[in-house]
Amino acid sequence: MATKSKEDTVKKKSTRAVKESSSPAARKTVRKKLVEGKTTSSGGTLIVVESPTKARTLTKILGPSYSVRASVGHLKDLPPSRLGVDLDKGFELEFIVNKDKKAILSDILSQAKNASEIYLASDPDREGEAIAYHIASELSGLNRPIRRVLIHELTESGIRHALSLPGDIDGHKVEAQMARRALDRIVGYTLSPLLWDRVRRGLSAGRVQSVAVRLICDREEAIRAFRQEEYWTIECLCQVIDASASSKSETFRARLERVAGEKPQLSNGEAAHETVLRLQEESFRIASVESTEKKRNPSPPLTTSRLQQEGANRFRFAARRTMMAAQKLYEGIDLPGTGPVGLITYMRTDSIRIAPEAQDAARKWISSHHPDALPKTPNVFKNRKGIQDAHEAIRPSDPSRTPESLKGVLDGDLFKVYDLIWQRFMESQMSPARYLQTVALIEGNKKDVLKASGRVLLDPGFLRLRGETVTVEGDQTESAEEGVLPPLSEGQGIDLKKILPEQHFTEPPPRYSEGTLIKELEEKGIGRPSTFATIMSTILEREYVEKKESRFFPTDLGERVNKLLVASFPDLVSPGFTAKMEEELDSVEEGRRDYQTIVGEFYQPFHESLSKARSGGMENLKQASLPTDIDCPACGKKMVRKWGKNGGYLACSGYPECKTSMNYIEDENGIHPDLPKTLVDELCEVCGKPMVIKKGRFGTFLACTGYPTCKTTRPWPPKDEHKVPLPPVPENTLPCEVCGKPMVVRKGRFGPFLACTGYPKCKTARPMPTGIPCAEPGCKGEIVPRRGKRGIFYGCSEYPTCTATFAGRPVLKPCPVCDHPFLVESGKSSNGVLVCPREGCGYESTPD
Repeated sequence: MATKSKEDTVKKKSTRAVKESSSPAARKTVRKKLVEGKTTSSGGTLIVVESPTKARTLTKILGPSYSVRASVGHLKDLPPSRLGVDLDKGFELEFIVNKDKKAILSDILSQAKNASEIYLASDPDREGEAIAYHIASELSGLNRPIRRVLIHELTESGIRHALSLPGDIDGHKVEAQMARRALDRIVGYTLSPLLWDRVRRGLSAGRVQSVAVRLICDREEAIRAFRQEEYWTIECLCQVIDASASSKSETFRARLERVAGEKPQLSNGEAAHETVLRLQEESFRIASVESTEKKRNPSPPLTTSRLQQEGANRFRFAARRTMMAAQKLYEGIDLPGTGPVGLITYMRTDSIRIAPEAQDAARKWISSHHPDALPKTPNVFKNRKGIQDAHEAIRPSDPSRTPESLKGVLDGDLFKVYDLIWQRFMESQMSPARYLQTVALIEGNKKDVLKASGRVLLDPGFLRLRGETVTVEGDQTESAEEGVLPPLSEGQGIDLKKILPEQHFTEPPPRYSEGTLIKELEEKGIGRPSTFATIMSTILEREYVEKKESRFFPTDLGERVNKLLVASFPDLVSPGFTAKMEEELDSVEEGRRDYQTIVGEFYQPFHESLSKARSGGMENLKQASLPTDIDCPACGKKMVRKWGKNGGYLACSGYPECKTSMNYIEDENGIHPDLPKTLVDELCEVCGKPMVIKKGRFGTFLACTGYPTCKTTRPWPPKDEHKVPLPPVPENTLPCEVCGKPMVVRKGRFGPFLACTGYPKCKTARPMPTGIPCAEPGCKGEIVPRRGKRGIFYGCSEYPTCTATFAGRPVLKPCPVCDHPFLVESGKSSNGVLVCPREGCGYESTPD
């Protein structure tokens, strides 16, 4: 991890590429040198953070004796134009200063020269550790002590506590980040060009994003393979028979659980009807009543993944939107009378651990506002095995700062996210909710069994913050006392007032939403919560998936690319293999394995698979032609399925003689032409056939139903509904002088014109005729519009043989003075003034 010795000086380092070694010994030497630098200046303290917002918050809290600068993310990264990973020398990484960060680095260097102490306070995670290391390597020639501080909450106490406990840069975290960077770069820079060659340019493959796409594609395959099945359930509206008083109690519902001691098999309406008749003939009595006290424990405080899931489920927020709001809450909000304060702790964490002082603060607030919900001892939550426990769970920095106190200070997104974090944290330190759960079994004389259940809320516990409602899976709510049963006892007779059979159908697995996909990635150990938002954005931007009604659908492109990767790189897109790689990265961070080993173990089999794919193992979609049973509408030959830059399409197998092509749709029944179905009340101006709405690359348009014989199209819907319609094709209009096909009126930039219907094969066009013959002696031309430097003018179609021109539009009306066959509009044409074009006549009409 150490830079080369000749690069340990500050001079000109910002413009030089640096290969950073992964040697633990070299890294340890550099860290020691950075920390033990001698102080040669009596200046103030320099603190370097990542975000400008975070820098402003620290500046206002710490005062002018501290100089706070922001790196605005990574100052150094791998070169964008080449791999940047030396595959022959231990996978050394070549880091260079980003072009847009040279001014920022120069400012940090200038401040560092005058500082007596330098604190690197980038975010407390792997990326932040790498940022701190790169900054330290640039400052290592200054002979200043450079220390690492981890600020988990941007409050005055949190900041000063962090500054009082400075540490060293964690080399293991830096190595783990380097390993992730190397793996992602190797995959992206070697596999993406292969996809450009076999599919289309601009595509990308990623070590984690490709697995996310596979999960979505696999779910779509499961939905297509799903076959719906019918089933029935039976509920009964029951009433207790009080024989002694000859009165009847209130009704309640019970569900059929057993038929003759067996689970009901109601696969169709006939079986359900037979069961209803059976129940009608039975007499029922209560066989048993059991009441049990149940507890519902509060959920642990939020982790990054759970925060993103809750944001998606409750607010329909994209993961990126939730994290942007959390980032702002962490970096600091200006509060009236207080100044900038970080309202939550660091928002990238896998841990549900809570600091003891935070628990004490929460318990103090609970004892004041909900004393009945305060447990005797603090609630403690255990992390799952393998969780990174560097930071505690996401929580409010000051639990006494309620969401209500911040209304009017926080905007919509910030308020919702803060309210979510605050409520989840406070609930986690409150007592469980207690219910009395009652279950009654009702047995008939034919051994048929009904089951009724209900519950009563005994103590709301943590539900006091929710108004005593219960939030269940799927963000639905139910009353805390829903399904309350009347007093029941064994042996009581039961009257079935109504028997209610209900038809159901099995449903396919649901498509992923952002929340459920994040949950799946987390449960399978794919990626890290801090990367989930980026994964969601990337697969959408690359057009591998699309969102419809908040659900992910794979695009044709996504499914094609996924099939290619599964066939040629099964390990790369395997959820299990990707999860194992995440565990390997964790082992590097924990110091159990080294960077070169895990990258080498990944690269060798990946390189072999890549070589096979390059040598022909991966299908070339650009050249593939898959046969279909669809007939070409133009020549009758079979269509083939091909792939182009805009996706899949159908093309005639008779190409190039027949160039017919069309879009297709794919469903559970196979491939079908995507034929237009929406006719409009318009006719083709060329052949007279009806027009139909079609969808193309740039949106909807009207096309002739005579395609491919007639290829007439026009925009739809019209850009201006009130525009003047195109004039009809003049009578006796000559056909195209090049190919002989009819001419049609088109609208161009400078008005209507005549164009060949053979377009685009024939691009012949000519001005729109006026129908007025030229009046020059011996000329057989007609007057047509032309475009000059000063705009539209009119001239003879026989130009340059005839040079007659007119500034105004001709009107077929003879001059009453000299009998010239037409007049022209003057510059006062808006007033209806017509003038005679013959020189010397001078006739000018008066407006009507």
